[in-house]
Amino acid sequence: MTEIPTALAHTCAAFLKAQAAENGLDVHVSTQPPIVAGPYTTEAFVCPHGTTYWIEPTGEWIAWAVENGVE
Repeated sequence: MTEIPTALAHTCAAFLKAQAAENGLDVHVSTQPPIVAGPYTTEAFVCPHGTTYWIEPTGEWIAWAVENGVE
């Protein structure tokens, strides 16, 4: 399991966004489920503190990926 750095321990959403950015992804992290399930919708993620998050790529990242042939 990934250890959450102390500086980010109070905000798992920021930590999840930072982890995705390290992998080249720009994501939206929310405690609210998506209104409409899309092709990038995944199961919710529950952080070690018990908060449920939904993580999806931003529209800008999807557009960039399509333009650059990323699958």
